[in-house]
Amino acid sequence: MFYNNNNHFIMGEFVVSPILLITPSTDGTFTATVVIAGIVVVMAVLILMIAIFQGFGTAVSKSEEKAKKRAMKKQAKMLEETDMISFKKKKETKAPVAASPAPAPAPVVESGISGEIVAAIAAAVAVSEGEGAVIQSISAAPVKRALRKVNVSGRNPWAQAAVVDNTRPF
Repeated sequence: MFYNNNNHFIMGEFVVSPILLITPSTDGTFTATVVIAGIVVVMAVLILMIAIFQGFGTAVSKSEEKAKKRAMKKQAKMLEETDMISFKKKKETKAPVAASPAPAPAPVVESGISGEIVAAIAAAVAVSEGEGAVIQSISAAPVKRALRKVNVSGRNPWAQAAVVDNTRPF
């Protein structure tokens, strides 16, 4: 065994680095240690990522709650102002007591639409628009057929794609 000036092992005409002479351990404990260390590192990173995403979720939900509270306070303030104005007007005019509002008219339903469908539509409108929404009429919309493209080549589109793919130049 000969070493040159750079502390490399000289083997015939070849220079071999001492790093390459290190042989890995095939001991079972060393392998188990490496596997367990890898699993621990992966689990630690996963737990860290879970904590980060939970923190983001908490921050976003708190900011949404604050914005909602601000909007509610603003709306309450506006209602309070309008109530004060209307209260002053009522006090000044002393108008007679108004009769209860007339109930909304029943929607006009086209023949051929079942009561279940009308109820489902009314429920959907009530959920999306609120309790005060009024349905004026329900009718079946005409079905429009989509225009089909005429296949000029007479081939199935998949077959046409295969022809194009297999005949393209290299």
